[in-house]
Amino acid sequence: MAPTIPLLSPYQMGKFNLSHRVVLAPLTRDRSYDNLPQPHAALYYSQRATEGGLLITEATGISNTAQGYPDTPGIWTKEQVEAWKPIVNAVHEKGSVFFCQIWHVGRLSNYGMLCIYTFSH
Repeated sequence: MAPTIPLLSPYQMGKFNLSHRVVLAPLTRDRSYDNLPQPHAALYYSQRATEGGLLITEATGISNTAQGYPDTPGIWTKEQVEAWKPIVNAVHEKGSVFFCQIWHVGRLSNYGMLCIYTFSH
């Protein structure tokens, strides 16, 4: 029987030395108005950051034609990149590794995200 690896044991992930194996998984927060990451995201991510931890950002669009959900952040303009910088800095100040989950929603894409989604029960 193979020994169990404790969740809080260190892990070498390529060039990154993680102090534990707990990862903030990617998600979709829908709180980035006009596709700009908002200042409150720095607090959100830094509250989840730990020394040697790994965080993966919310789904981040790669172009205006890649959007499929409202209020998701982008990374295709200089303004968006600049908006990410204080968020990344807040996470790095806590000693965490921070990866950006880039995405294109494929055929769901809607140029300019002009549609409204409704869900029925």
